[in-house]
Amino acid sequence: MTDQIPLDLAPEPNYTLDNFYVGRSNQNALVALKAFPNWPSPIFLLTGPSGSGKSHLGSAWTQITDDAVFLDDADQLDEAELFTALNKALNGEIAGLLLAAETLPQYWGITLPDLRSRLVNVPVLHLSEPDEDILEPIIRKLFEDKGREVKADLVGYIYTHYERSVPLVSKLVHDIDLSAREAKRDVTRAFVVDYIKSAN
Repeated sequence: MTDQIPLDLAPEPNYTLDNFYVGRSNQNALVALKAFPNWPSPIFLLTGPSGSGKSHLGSAWTQITDDAVFLDDADQLDEAELFTALNKALNGEIAGLLLAAETLPQYWGITLPDLRSRLVNVPVLHLSEPDEDILEPIIRKLFEDKGREVKADLVGYIYTHYERSVPLVSKLVHDIDLSAREAKRDVTRAFVVDYIKSAN
C-alpha cells in the first residue's frame, strides 16, 4: 500500500483592502492607491521586498477600480508587453496601471530605450518589511489561508521564537501545515514547538 500524499485543501487567499494589515511600513502606499483615480500620474510602481504586501495590495486595488490593470513582478515581464501597457495608460486606453516589483526599474536590465525612459518617470510607492504591530495578524492570516484557525499562544510563540520575516514565516506555516496533514495532527502550540525545535 503506497503512502497517500496529503491534499492541500486550503482556500484561495482573498485579497481585499479590508483584510490588508496597515502599519507604518505600508500606510503611505495604501493612502495613495485609495486616492485613485485622482493620481498625479496614470501609472504607479509598488516596490518592496518579498512578503511586504505588494501582491495583496495590488490585487485588492483592482477590486475598487474600473478598467485598471495591475502587473505583478513587472521586472520579469516581456519588455514589449510592459511597454504596451505603459502606453495604454499614458494614452488613456486604460484607467490606470499599477506595477509591482522588488526593485527600482534601473535594476531591471531594460534594453528598450523608450521603455527605460518611461519607467524613469513613473512615481514609486515603497513598502518595507512589516512592522511588529502587524506581523502577528499576518501570521494568523497565513494559517487562515491554509484553512486553519490557530490560538493566540501559538501565534505568539512563532512571533517571539522565529525570524521576523514574512517570506520565512510563510514557508514555516506552509511546512507546519504540510507536516500536520501528513501526521494527521491538529496545529497546536505544542505541535509547532516540537516542529520548530526538530527543524533546527
